[in-house]
Amino acid sequence: MISSPVDADGSEEIASPDKDYPSDAEFSPRGLVFANHTMKTLVQRAQHVAMLDLPVLIQGESGTGKDVLARVIHQASRRHEQPFVCVNCGAIPENLVEAELFGHEKGAFTGATSARNGYIAEADQGTLFLDEIGELPLSTQVKLLRVIQEREVTAVGSVHARQVDFRIVAATNRDLLQEVAHGRFRNDLFHRLAVAMFTIPPLRERQEDLDELIRVFLARINRYMISHQGYEKKKKLSDNAFELLRRHRWPGNIRELYNTLLRAVLWSDGGVVKSKDIQEALFGVQIVPPSSILGREFDRNFKLTDLLTQVADYYFEKALRESGGNKSSATRLLGLPNATTFSNWKKKYPWRKT
Repeated sequence: MISSPVDADGSEEIASPDKDYPSDAEFSPRGLVFANHTMKTLVQRAQHVAMLDLPVLIQGESGTGKDVLARVIHQASRRHEQPFVCVNCGAIPENLVEAELFGHEKGAFTGATSARNGYIAEADQGTLFLDEIGELPLSTQVKLLRVIQEREVTAVGSVHARQVDFRIVAATNRDLLQEVAHGRFRNDLFHRLAVAMFTIPPLRERQEDLDELIRVFLARINRYMISHQGYEKKKKLSDNAFELLRRHRWPGNIRELYNTLLRAVLWSDGGVVKSKDIQEALFGVQIVPPSSILGREFDRNFKLTDLLTQVADYYFEKALRESGGNKSSATRLLGLPNATTFSNWKKKYPWRKT
């Protein structure tokens, strides 16, 4: 746990990198930051798969870094000098999906004033990264499966197939097995893609990575501000600011963390980013207590200990947030007699279990 001392005049101490960040955390210059055991295993397997030229499916919540992992796999593959074509399937209008993926001939549809290669043809000899593949219509999934199997693509409005050699990496924030079960994703396409499947855990389950990501992102933001905005000195995090970052749930994962740090650095005064700057950068996010907690039914899922843990979770988090991460102040807000009782309650009702 990071200590959060406050000076007698109320100012916050600056977090020391030697004290607050894991010394054995691994950082890849390609963009992956990981110290978490699950992530280490995932990256080791990804490095092995990268050299085998197999299809890859990456699952994970939005903002966990699926695109970064896809690029790392491409860079570690034999195709690393060839194109890496990134396609956001969810951003393409449904009526244009096939034309964008497979290409089209002149006059194939209204507005097709000239012939155009699709993303698949552009990825020839390289890697095709289909982000949010779960958004593809079922009709397109059928045609994509054939392209992957036959290694040839036919442009919309054409009768001639073109041979293509590409490696496919797909990503989604959906559970594709559940999508298959509900008929929203083709079973045969899923198994064609999931030869090597990786699930990136959310940031809330990667505390070791969170600490290192804060350090890496702050250094990156400082370099940007100094080179582009004319800042004279690097900004540092106070202990309390660092602690608030560590306690946030990060529903937006790594993307949310980076943007929060960027806002906090941008709007903070002086050379230290304080807890109030982090609170403002988080847009005043509040953790809402479970609704109707006193009206639960006694069904087979009812557990009193779970309800007590949810209540403790909410109020401990609220007290720490309102006290700027200061344990003594949080103890007083909670009406507990001393810091020892505070610690005992934490052990009895450990928050952030899920």
